[in-house]
Amino acid sequence: MKVIEFNNVYFKYPKNSFELKIDDLSLNDGEITIIHGLNGSGKSTLMKLCMGILKCDMGQITLFGKDASKCHLGEIGQHIGYLFQEPSKQLFTTSVWDEITFIPYIKRISVEKIQKKALMLLDKFNLSHLKTRSVYRLSRGEKQRLAIACILMNDIKYLILDEPTTGLDRKNRDILYDVIDKLLEDGIGVSVITHDNEMKSHFKNARFIKMENGGVIYD
Repeated sequence: MKVIEFNNVYFKYPKNSFELKIDDLSLNDGEITIIHGLNGSGKSTLMKLCMGILKCDMGQITLFGKDASKCHLGEIGQHIGYLFQEPSKQLFTTSVWDEITFIPYIKRISVEKIQKKALMLLDKFNLSHLKTRSVYRLSRGEKQRLAIACILMNDIKYLILDEPTTGLDRKNRDILYDVIDKLLEDGIGVSVITHDNEMKSHFKNARFIKMENGGVIYD
């Protein structure tokens, strides 16, 4: 299923010469897409357009068949998750448990449902033993997995990861790859913005997109 579609999209930053032009591109559920390119090639701009953080100047972006320009950020976030390059920027509370249950409690979802899902995700991402730990005492890899688990509390259908292997050692990169494998098994589509060639060799069946000068030069 097509989750995100770009049709004749044009975007330009104010007071900046950078332009992004995408004629025809779709990102699908249950599929991993590795988006590669040098700094300034347009990778992050592309993904921020997907999330509604940026709005295109011309053309159309559709999310699950709906015009993205008519979707507010909260609505998009219910279906598409975004993991920033620095995961600590997405953590706001003091403990791991408070973090993973924070948003669902605000939405007044039943306590039983929240706890059941939170426990399942903490176990899935090997964080159960850190349930009471301060988020400030987590390693980068642990913060990353916690941020992903928090995103998944929303029942998203698609996840975007921005340079997720930055600062991770060999062990934590392997854990991240395992997390992505589990997401794909659950039918969740994943796009990865990365400079890391190793990721391409690990996910041998991944779709590979290369960007240059604000456009897709290989898909």
